Amino acid sequence: PEPWTPERVAEWNAYYDLYVTLGVLLLAFVASANKITHSSIWPQLQVGRMIVEKAAPVVTDPFSYTAEGRRWVNIPWLFEASHAMLHRAASGLAPTDPTDPAASATRADQFGAGVLVALNALARVATVLVVLGIRRRGPGLWWAAVCATVALGVVFSPVGWISGGIATPARVEPETWGQLLLALELVALHRTINLGRRGAALALIPLFLLWANLDDSFVAGLIVLAAAVAGLGLTRSRCDDAGAPSLPAGLAVWTACAVACLANPSSYRVYPAALEPIAQLFRPSAGAPTYDQLSYFGKSIWGDELGKGLGGYLVAYYLLFVGLGVGSFALNRRHFSPSRFLMFAAAAVLWGALIRFNAAFAVVFAATVTLNGQEWYHDRFGTRGRLGRGWALWSIGGRAVTILLVFTLSATILTGWGQSFGEVTFGFGYDPDDFAFEAADYLKSAPIRGRVLNTTMLQGDSLIWRAWPERKTFIDSRQHLFPPEVLRRLQETRIALKDDAVGRWKPLLETYQISAVMIQEAGASNTYRMLSRSPSWIPFYDDGDIVMFGRADAPAADLAYFKANRLEPEELAYRRSKPAPPTERPPSPTTWMDQIFRRRALARPQPHTRAARRWLEGPNPDAPLWPDPARCLLAIREARAALARRPDDTRAYRLLSVAYRNLMAEEAALQAGLKLTPETAAQVRRLRPRAGQLMTRFRQRATALNYAIQTTPPPRSRLDRRALFDLNDELSQLYLSVNFVDLARDRIGAMLDLLMPGDVPNEDRDRLRSSQARLDGQVTQVRQRMDELRDESQAGPMQRASFAVSQGMPGLAIQELEEALQTGIAPGAVKPRLFDLDCDTGQPEKALELISGSNIDDPALGSEPGAAALRQGRVYFLLGNAEYAAILWEKHAIPRLRFDRSFQALGAALALVRGEAQTATSTVLTIPNKTNAEALWEIDLALCRLEGGTPGLAAEPFTDALKLVPNLSARPIIAYYLEKLGKQVPPALPAEDTSALKDQAPKDQNPENREPKE
Repeated sequence: PEPWTPERVAEWNAYYDLYVTLGVLLLAFVASANKITHSSIWPQLQVGRMIVEKAAPVVTDPFSYTAEGRRWVNIPWLFEASHAMLHRAASGLAPTDPTDPAASATRADQFGAGVLVALNALARVATVLVVLGIRRRGPGLWWAAVCATVALGVVFSPVGWISGGIATPARVEPETWGQLLLALELVALHRTINLGRRGAALALIPLFLLWANLDDSFVAGLIVLAAAVAGLGLTRSRCDDAGAPSLPAGLAVWTACAVACLANPSSYRVYPAALEPIAQLFRPSAGAPTYDQLSYFGKSIWGDELGKGLGGYLVAYYLLFVGLGVGSFALNRRHFSPSRFLMFAAAAVLWGALIRFNAAFAVVFAATVTLNGQEWYHDRFGTRGRLGRGWALWSIGGRAVTILLVFTLSATILTGWGQSFGEVTFGFGYDPDDFAFEAADYLKSAPIRGRVLNTTMLQGDSLIWRAWPERKTFIDSRQHLFPPEVLRRLQETRIALKDDAVGRWKPLLETYQISAVMIQEAGASNTYRMLSRSPSWIPFYDDGDIVMFGRADAPAADLAYFKANRLEPEELAYRRSKPAPPTERPPSPTTWMDQIFRRRALARPQPHTRAARRWLEGPNPDAPLWPDPARCLLAIREARAALARRPDDTRAYRLLSVAYRNLMAEEAALQAGLKLTPETAAQVRRLRPRAGQLMTRFRQRATALNYAIQTTPPPRSRLDRRALFDLNDELSQLYLSVNFVDLARDRIGAMLDLLMPGDVPNEDRDRLRSSQARLDGQVTQVRQRMDELRDESQAGPMQRASFAVSQGMPGLAIQELEEALQTGIAPGAVKPRLFDLDCDTGQPEKALELISGSNIDDPALGSEPGAAALRQGRVYFLLGNAEYAAILWEKHAIPRLRFDRSFQALGAALALVRGEAQTATSTVLTIPNKTNAEALWEIDLALCRLEGGTPGLAAEPFTDALKLVPNLSARPIIAYYLEKLGKQVPPALPAEDTSALKDQAPKDQNPENREPKE
């Protein structure tokens, strides 16, 4: 082998440094490729579209009604135009589906946004690359990579690990490009001052010309440049090249750069606009400061609203990095550079004055500490490789640890490990639920003639992107536009609305002819509760995120619209048609992968779940009422709307289980002869429904609980474990109520697996173990008996499955039938029975697999008339596709059964005419069962229509059910809903006539059973 020389050591260190650099670049990309969560990008893209269409910058406000036509200093117009063009071009590359233009438009928008995120991440990577280039020749790339990681990769702070380092996560906004230009400025200054290449300073002039049209941070760049120039007038440093420019030359370059910044459509106005945040520091505070106004030197950081009670830690965080920078100058005092120090000091002061300048400080910090550390090392140890075991351990081991750490940090960002709810997440595109797009789409077509007050900037940005030009904003996130008077009026209006002070809010709203207001309940819960109870306001829209209220004194046309769309439970549930969107697919259960990839646990609830929760809680969450059926139906529709957008939302399934539990109890109360009034609420709660008479509700509740359990992320706290424990407990009790012993045992086992020491008292744990052992013994006995039937009596799968069901073991029956179906044993008999058991036990996703590739009249799903369509409709109903389920029942299942019943009646009459009395009698005896079955199918169809948001189509099947069997045991339930629908209830048979036509209290709705349940 070749001898180990200093030259070879340097070569190998440089080789390892490449891997370190690649790791840091990967970390920078991963930390910067975050889904869009800031709303300011939407007005920027909309402005960019206008610039491209007009081929000229936009210098007046076209989007708001509070600053309409006002002069707008729109500094980053190049950013807006370029990103709008890129977004449009990328959107055009997305695949389209002519049969679903809405989905194609959404897909194209996501694709365009994803490309913008990728470009933004590449800009941050380019910034890191440029920063890595600010160093001397010789060893130092490893140290530069470490500094770049802290500045632009990942850093630990008082609020935890921060992706993006000191600069914080990169967002798709002009500031990311401002960071890149600042890094290029530092490169030019490094080459000019430290390397003596005077010509490099001339590159600053076109750089600032571009910068002043891309981002407001050009002012920070000018301040840093002024600090560097000021340093030229001080004593020359040993590290400064002899060819460095003089102070007059530096001033000339600075002046040329400052003049170049005037080449903006707003000309000289760019300076007052860009300096506005700094100027605010010297003015009296007006209202609560925003995050952009937060300062390490101010009082606001010590408050709980913005500082989150971490003021002392945040100031210590600031002082730590400023101290590290100053310490690097002390370490490198032999090569102290006044220009470099003044640049660092200027950046530190800017960051301390306004936290928003953290990105500028990060870039300056990385460049400064890199140069100081490298120069100190070169001065102390030279540039040649060092020999010896200690140096080998330091250089090789240190680099290996750095590579391992960098890739570990990248992995944690990719998986979401260690992140908290609400933090930015890796990904491309955006989540529509983060914005008020649904409300904006509604307002775009709503016939509201008056203006709408948006109470947050996010709402305004969403309106600009989705509802402009039909709707304009009161306020939005655009900078350098809205005067302080508009912000003051907005604050006054919000306070007046929170207090419902008519005398204060009415003049403010009249000024702009505002008829309605948008309230974000999550951030203004007091305002929401106050307006909900106020006679001066009419709630007319709620998508879970945004609630809209119309003025009760609005102009006649608007007032009529508000009243017609008032959020009144019974009106919405029983009289207005709003079809619920279908769920795309069954939920994807959590797996061991969710222990590593925590995206599901970090996802925010789909907004419609909040609307569902509000319907269940009632108008006053502090004193919730027992929700009546109307509120339960509305909660179900909202939960289904949430699942249509996010099929794996566990909160939606939990709300569904609550709504179905309440409905089941209320319908059982109706059957028991109770009236649903506030006075009987306590009785309804105490009532134990008989699942055999409410099998549809049982299936729905079991399905909702089963899916809520499946979609719950792996619990990481005692509270999470308790919530999952309660779900399993409720499902086990539900199974025991119908004697599903083996399934209840499985849920109890899951409960025990969840428990950790201290979660429950020991006696409760022992009770669970005792119950599990008792049920397990029953399951073992039935399994042994099934084996005996197979070995001794040669019983087939159907017989063994029937025996298991009769003994309360549907789980064993399902296993038996699945094995039989896989081996091809009697599929015509096995498949329908397996299908029914899957639905009855709350597992419709398994039943869905059985109908894959089947047609509507597939005989494998049942040979009786309408059986196949009935079963398919049932599984779609349980999965949330109410419209398709209703079509299957209304157009296929019920007509086929009705035709068969009529045909049999006609056949019996013909047989009687021919003198075949026995045949006629046998045929006539089957008709009541079919009549009962048809009545029960009609009830399911009506319930499907109610839940699916088409109540106008529910009255007819309810009425038909009572016409078929007037004295159904479900008659009180049907009568209740018909009365709510405003329809007449068909009369019941007199008591003396019921003996001839008696409700047989069916046990099941499956067509092959002679006594189906209701």
